[in-house]
Amino acid sequence: MNSTDQMLAGRYGKALFLAAKAAGQDARAVEDLSAAQDGLREFLPLLKNPQISAAEKKALVDQRLSKSVSPLSRKFLKLLIDKKRFDLLPAIQSKLGQLWDEANKRGRAKVTTAQALSPEQETALKARLEKFFGRTVEMDIKQDPEIIGGLVVRLGDWVLDSSLRGQLRNLGETLNGD
Repeated sequence: MNSTDQMLAGRYGKALFLAAKAAGQDARAVEDLSAAQDGLREFLPLLKNPQISAAEKKALVDQRLSKSVSPLSRKFLKLLIDKKRFDLLPAIQSKLGQLWDEANKRGRAKVTTAQALSPEQETALKARLEKFFGRTVEMDIKQDPEIIGGLVVRLGDWVLDSSLRGQLRNLGETLNGD
């Protein structure tokens, strides 16, 4: 996605967040966009097809999402159809989630480990991250044996690489004078 599309997605995401917050539906809007992506996944080619009329696309949104998505979010999805920006939905959903997390002092950490963490290790890592960042942290943990040992934590723009692979790479750069 190019930088212009990223900027537009950010603006749309912020606009939806502010409208939903004013209506007391900010958490619901985050859930709605996720439900919309799931509910419309098989129809994305139709929704992106310029030969299908906006009215038909809006009818499809109403038909597929009337029970699972709030009127505010359906109105937003129809706006994306009118503006021919429906392809930005995944990026808008991401931005909306970031805004909601920031407003609610939450963070999502992506943790990569060489080996599975025990429940005690997960709890201790979560507690340390929450103390360090001063916010509630949800962790998405995956294993990657290629990091050899240790772990890599990504939270927003912040990265902690305490993996053996990262340490060896740093050592190699130091020895090579990079």
